[in-house]
Amino acid sequence: MAALAASALLIISVALPVQQQPELLDAGKGQRPFDVTIHAVPLDEIVGGGPARDAIPALDHSKFVSAKEADQFLRPKDRLLAVAMNGVAKAYPVKILNWHEIVNDEVGGRAITVTW
Repeated sequence: MAALAASALLIISVALPVQQQPELLDAGKGQRPFDVTIHAVPLDEIVGGGPARDAIPALDHSKFVSAKEADQFLRPKDRLLAVAMNGVAKAYPVKILNWHEIVNDEVGGRAITVTW
């Protein structure tokens, strides 16, 4: 009987999930850490990359051209982000935003930020 009770206890303890301790990675000064407790890629294979913080310059004084001029370097399938305000419309080609990611601009008398 004692052996049966011990077997039942062993089965129950194996069947209960063990609470996993959170595994956290530092995210930098003043930032909450990243929870990487569950991950598909081994953590030692994850490396930093890309440009450093603030290394991608925002466009602050964008040059705009007419739609006819834009036909010289844009294709019909190129994607654009467009903004229209107070009767003024502007388009921001994604292929340019891929390199700058942020445009500080003014549309229809209002300051805007376009991000990608």
